[in-house]
Amino acid sequence: MYWTSLIIIFAPLLGALTLLFFKDLTEKSSSIIASLAIGISAILSLVLVIPYLIGSGLSEQYFLYTWYLTGEYHFQLGILVDSLTAIMAFIVSFISFFVHVYSITYMHNDPSFKRFFLYTNFFTFAMLIIVFSNNFLQLFIGWELVGLSSYLLIGFWHKKESAIRANLKAFIANRVGDVGLLLGVLLVFITTNSLNYDVFFNNLESLIDHKTFLFDYNLATLPLIAFLLFIGAAAKSAQIPLHFWLPDSMEGPTPISALIHAATMVTAGIFMIARLSPLYDLSLYVLDIILIIGLLTAFLMGIVALVQNDIKRIIAYSTISQLGYMTVALGASFYSFAIFHLLTHAFFKALLFLCAGSIILKCHHEQDINKMGGLRLFMPITFITFTIAGLSLIGFPGMSGFFSKDLIIDIFKYNNNDLVYYMLVMGVTVTTLYTSKIYFKVFFGNPKEKTQNVDTPEHNKILLTPLIVIAVPSAIVGWSLFDTLIFNNFFLESITDSNTINYFYQNYIIHSSSFFLHSFTSLSFFALILGLLISYVLYYKKSNIFDRLLSKLKFIKEVLINEYGFNNLTNIYVPNVTRRISKFLWEKTDVNIIDNTLVNGSANIISIISSKIRLIQTGYIYHYAFTMIVGLLFFLIIFYDF
Repeated sequence: MYWTSLIIIFAPLLGALTLLFFKDLTEKSSSIIASLAIGISAILSLVLVIPYLIGSGLSEQYFLYTWYLTGEYHFQLGILVDSLTAIMAFIVSFISFFVHVYSITYMHNDPSFKRFFLYTNFFTFAMLIIVFSNNFLQLFIGWELVGLSSYLLIGFWHKKESAIRANLKAFIANRVGDVGLLLGVLLVFITTNSLNYDVFFNNLESLIDHKTFLFDYNLATLPLIAFLLFIGAAAKSAQIPLHFWLPDSMEGPTPISALIHAATMVTAGIFMIARLSPLYDLSLYVLDIILIIGLLTAFLMGIVALVQNDIKRIIAYSTISQLGYMTVALGASFYSFAIFHLLTHAFFKALLFLCAGSIILKCHHEQDINKMGGLRLFMPITFITFTIAGLSLIGFPGMSGFFSKDLIIDIFKYNNNDLVYYMLVMGVTVTTLYTSKIYFKVFFGNPKEKTQNVDTPEHNKILLTPLIVIAVPSAIVGWSLFDTLIFNNFFLESITDSNTINYFYQNYIIHSSSFFLHSFTSLSFFALILGLLISYVLYYKKSNIFDRLLSKLKFIKEVLINEYGFNNLTNIYVPNVTRRISKFLWEKTDVNIIDNTLVNGSANIISIISSKIRLIQTGYIYHYAFTMIVGLLFFLIIFYDF
């Protein structure tokens, strides 16, 4: 397990370094090296996860390197391998491998083909650093490397101004979260004198009554640490109000959207909170904050997707909404439910983005769904795979997304939390509406200007193979792993919600088959059917009822298009305020104090003094003799008493 874990982590790094130092690699060589490096990680991740799936896996911890040792402080880099690590490593490496294969065709003839694969290999390595970390120091290192990688990948087409703005926005938003993460990590170190997970967890009971003095207030330490760490998680996993960077990040190549913004980077925050579940179980009000933020994100961001017409932005808002569902589960302390939805979501959302890339290529890089139509006639494989992914996203009974998402919804049905339950159920209708909007407008109707005279084959096998392969788990992974991941205490040694889960199942759910049959009588199923019926009328029959309604409610439409004011806030107000503050500081501090006073001012004073002294440099000996006599008299007067 030790060597297996090391190879999983460092194979992508080796691939990235090979691409970096060998300058004259062809497209074929670059793609083989990059895909082989990730492929090795994917195969070994499968080998790693199988023992946990069959119930024979153990939690192991290995120390790799002592980074700093002095007195009582001992900082080490190490590896933690348990069920949570195994399932996350499999998700990251498996999705990454097929995205790499897909990208061979998608990025063909791009002038920076090799650079693309270098970045994606490095990103995968950074993500695996987070997954295998056994301490906060290593977690933070991986966290920052993932942020750097995403910055490079979102702005991959660096000559495109919108891409530069998007990666800058992503970088700044994640830096805000990183401040919270760093403060939380520092507080962990201050309270325990260690950054190791085990040491921190072993000290949790003794820290329950511990207080931290901050701004004349005594704050409970554990909730404060939990909240600060959640700020980092909220930024990385795009939760309100730090979500605004993710839709703009669609400026990067579509395979990057599938890799970063569906299966890996945006799930880092969900993973971190699940990993630190012993802390969050003792965090009091912080779980309520997490629940509320997740609920608002799931519902409000889904509604925004309804007024979008860019295929990638619709799927991006869908990603934010589904991350909200995961966050809701975390806030309810059902950590395994969140990870289960993370697993199913990784497959069907990656498939949706890859299908979107296939559509965009076929439509000559057009992304407006209003300019598409009838593509099922020309793209049968993309049509079928998109159908599978779409059904999984809306939670159609039997599909992977159904098993994970309905579990989260039912938490609040059986816990009698009606407000949360009904909002999540309404979210099902909203999800069905925007998914069907893409489905009907892109694949049905008459071909539009961008889809006429499409006589060429759909795509080559290299691009289509990942769609077919990922479609399989998108359809069946929920059913096939439902009992294993949930009933059999798969996460027993990783997270701390086994007791609540057992209670939940013993009282309400027996097994996956009963859960499937039960779904046809659930409110969420009727919400899904309602969404399909409305979508059929609006998008297939092309009724203009919705447009006429929005035309009368222009204010609501503007609010949604402007994303509840976040677009103006992040694109106009914050930059303008920052620019004014920067200009003020530049003029008052840099120019007036530093330049005019300290630098130029001191130079001017010396210049004035020098010009005065220069007047006595006449060249006459009697002037110098007179000066010497005056100076001698001056010293005699001063030292006379001595």
